[in-house]
This record gives sequence, C-alpha cells and structure tokens, in this order.
Amino acid sequence: MKTISQTRMGRAGMSGTGVGRIRTGGARTGGTTRNAGQHSLLPALLMIILAIILGHASTQASDVLRRQQPMVRHELLATQEPTTPGQQPGESGQPPAAQGESATAQQQPAQPPSEQVVAPQEPSPTQQAIEVLRAEIALDSLNPRFHYELANALHDAGSKEEALYEYDKALSLKPEFKETLVNRGAVLNEMGRVTDAIASFEKALTLAPRDTKALVNLGNSFYAIQQYGEALKHYKLAVAADTTFGEGYYYIGIAFADAGIYREAVREWEKILQVAPNSDAAKNAQENIDTLKNFLTSETQPGSRPKME
Repeated sequence: MKTISQTRMGRAGMSGTGVGRIRTGGARTGGTTRNAGQHSLLPALLMIILAIILGHASTQASDVLRRQQPMVRHELLATQEPTTPGQQPGESGQPPAAQGESATAQQQPAQPPSEQVVAPQEPSPTQQAIEVLRAEIALDSLNPRFHYELANALHDAGSKEEALYEYDKALSLKPEFKETLVNRGAVLNEMGRVTDAIASFEKALTLAPRDTKALVNLGNSFYAIQQYGEALKHYKLAVAADTTFGEGYYYIGIAFADAGIYREAVREWEKILQVAPNSDAAKNAQENIDTLKNFLTSETQPGSRPKME
C-alpha cells in the first residue's frame, strides 16, 4: 500500500508488501482504538476477517480501487538546499555571466546538422542530492544523519539495496535512530522481507510507542502475511495516537473494502476528507469513494466485488 510516500510514502501498496508515506501531523489524543471507527475493535476484527476469507471466492467486478499510497516514512531531519562542500546555499558553483552579456551571446555557435553534439542531460534533483550526500559522507563518514538522508535519496532513485545498506550503516552508528528503523522497515516491506520489516518497526515502537508511521507500516506488514486482526489493531492505534493521520483511516478503509464491507470503507475514507483534506491520502480516498459509490448504485451481478489494484 507508496510513509511510508512518499511519502518524496511513495511507492508500493498493500497489494504487495510495500507501504506508503505521507507528511501529516496534528493533535495527539489518548483513549482506545475505538477512535478510528464506530465499531468496537473485536466485532470489527471478526467481521473483517470472516468477510475477507469468504470474499476471496467471489467474482470481481471491473471497478478498480486505488490501494497504493506514497511510502509512509520519515522525512529529512532538516530541510536544506543541496550544496557541494564549502558552497553556500544558492551558489551554483559556476561563474556569473558577464554584465550586459545576452543569453544569445552566451550560446555556442550552432554546429552543422551532421556535426551537432547532444548535450549531456542534467542530473535529476534526486541524483544531485545523492552526489552531495556522498561528498558529505566522504568528509564525515561517522555522521548517522548523512547515511540516513542518503538512504532516503537512494530509495527515491529506486536503489532499494543501496538504501538498505545506508540505513544499516546509520543504525550501526546510532542504534536507537527511530526514523531510520521506520524507513528501513518500509524498504524491507517493499523488498518482500516482511519478517525483517516487522522486527524493525517493533524496535522503533519500543522507542516511540505512538509513532504513527511505525504503527501503520507495521499494520501493512501484518496485512501482507494475512494477519488481518493485527493489521487492523495497528491501524486503529495509529489514528488513536493522531486523529489527523489520514493514512490510518485509509488502510482501515482498504481492510473493509477487501472484506466487501463497502459502506464502512466509504465512512473511513470520508474521515480523511475531514481531518486531512489536502493530503495524498485524501485524494486517493476520494477516488475510491467515487468508485465504490458508483459500484453500490449500479446494477451488478450478485457476489461481484470491485477489483483492487
């Protein structure tokens, strides 16, 4: 289910073993997991588990629900403009154009068509960030934050194995680095190493029991191995810890939709529109709401279900 994404929670969805990421925040509240819905936990668990087991035998309709979310992960510890060592933010490292020199004058003379040379493509912002962070690590290899930020950038570039290596390096320097444990678990989930991901999330939760990103990612891990009760429990714990955390409601809705309990799924997604209306989770929730409402009001074959991505 793309903090894990990203966010930058974004990538794989609950259809596999990936997770999502999103920047959310807000008031933290106590109380029970009942804050996540109108049902108490036990009846909801029984209802969802039974319905999912029975529902897997039903036929699928042509409608498609959006399961994927940006990876739910922690962001950089501090936002800064990428610079090369010794370079001040805002400096390009290139000499400024001479005063009065026009853009046309700065251009190189055009080559004949047969001799034109294709200029190398500018590196992407992510690649630039990777280069800067590697340079910083070359100067200070014992700074866990540099390895953590490099891992995030490598994940954005699609280099999961390298990202995992840098997360592990950061943890070797700072074993109780909560954000690294959460993001490392999210990458492990995407790689299909669910058992290792669960261990990483659980360690993060020993450091911060109410960390919403760790809770929802751990829920996704349990969902991937069909431990639906544990998954729903952790989704509800996430929204109990922060009632504005849209990702928690999103995945509760997915669980209801998987079980064929569509009206409850819509209710959960509608909560996101109230508490986090400008989030990626709200956008995806609205798409799913529209899909399900069309499905519920249309004529369908008995036992048909919207197809999940």
